[in-house]
Amino acid sequence: MDEKLRVGVIGAGMFAMYAHVPALKMTGRAKIIAVCRRNSEKLAMAKAAAGAEQAYTDWREMIDTAELDAVLICTPHRLHCEQTIASLEHGLHVLVEKPMALTAEEGWAMVDAARQADRVLMPAYVGRMMPAARALKQTLDAGRIGQVRQIALTLASHYSWTTTTRVLPEGIQAAGRRFSGLPDAFFDDWQVGEDYWRGDLAQNGGGCFADNGAHMVDMALWLGGAPATDVVAFMDAVAPEIERFVSVQARLSNGVMVTIQTADVNKGIQDSTYATIVGDDGVLTGGPGKVTLDAAAGREEIDHGGPTVLPSIPFVNALLDGTPPPIPAEAGAHAAAFSEAVYRSAAGKRIVSL
Repeated sequence: MDEKLRVGVIGAGMFAMYAHVPALKMTGRAKIIAVCRRNSEKLAMAKAAAGAEQAYTDWREMIDTAELDAVLICTPHRLHCEQTIASLEHGLHVLVEKPMALTAEEGWAMVDAARQADRVLMPAYVGRMMPAARALKQTLDAGRIGQVRQIALTLASHYSWTTTTRVLPEGIQAAGRRFSGLPDAFFDDWQVGEDYWRGDLAQNGGGCFADNGAHMVDMALWLGGAPATDVVAFMDAVAPEIERFVSVQARLSNGVMVTIQTADVNKGIQDSTYATIVGDDGVLTGGPGKVTLDAAAGREEIDHGGPTVLPSIPFVNALLDGTPPPIPAEAGAHAAAFSEAVYRSAAGKRIVSL
């Protein structure tokens, strides 16, 4: 492998260009060789901003012809499985956006493909790399609340723009412009035509829970330390409708009980994530700007400083240093199985066993 990791981007859209590409450059250890997206005009903008050598409108042509070590996949969720497996079979390492897959079958097929190809497959679950989440995990791993019994996670975010205005919230647009170095024209009509997919059940895999809720699923399994065995869910709509409010109860294979709530709140309300983790010896809580430990010795504020580390950075470092990736492919498959069970449970009004 060359001194710098040669990376291709499949799905050079807004998130890839304002988050992953700058992070890859920040490492100083990766080079963007090629970018791919269907819109040729915006592809040219992405190529220039990324400093890529080549640009493609067909991802298959890119992995066939470009000299790459790895690919970043940031496409509609329904495409992740096909594109990941094809890339692995071409001998490429893969960093794939969340959710890694839409079903357990897809997820485990991707894991098997990575094993057969002897390549790294890493799902990009950024939630576990945020400072508050790292503080929660480190406190649990240190045994400070003893045996974990219950985990409750809540995510409240404005998501209905995907099915109503279909216009990306201005705050996200502003961040995209600021960090990507792309002109305004790159963002001007992203929500229509071929670039719009988040309000499409088939492409997104669902509504708020399939998309933003994927972070909560990964977080619950990561903090809980095991995959789920039983899931029951209630939501305000089932297919073919797009749900906005979801409540989930689950039991993990190690006995930990999990509650997840996702909510699509009104425009203007700040996105917020809350966590409560109950153990035999204490209670951990996390919310906007705070992580707190309550135990017999009293209440303690847990340090949760430091930046959010985008998954692109440890992905590059793991490949070049020969170390395991911080998020294993199996985590993505377990998360896919959990989310699939949520939709099956809500539709069938029953407990689903995995």
